[in-house]
Amino acid sequence: MKILLICNGGMSSSMLMSKMKDAAVRNGKEVMIEAVPNTGLEDQAGRFDVCLVGPQIIYAIESIRQTLGIPVASVETRTYAMADGERALEQAEKLLAENNHG
Repeated sequence: MKILLICNGGMSSSMLMSKMKDAAVRNGKEVMIEAVPNTGLEDQAGRFDVCLVGPQIIYAIESIRQTLGIPVASVETRTYAMADGERALEQAEKLLAENNHG
């Protein structure tokens, strides 16, 4: 699974990305995760399966969805604040599953 993380500047999502990668390794899951700021997203189109955005840019979800053409959701606020990689990874998997079977 290929996951794109987006936030305003890229710093907080980079921390979450690191924690998500750690969780994936612990659970034997093969994932590719990248964290980028909310600019120049056209370059990311076609590269990812799902996108999670930081709660601070929840207003941009529909625009991001249209730009990327993939399922997009905001990371739960507590998950994001705690940089809970395990929960964020679960959220990405659920988002992908819902959109593949829904």
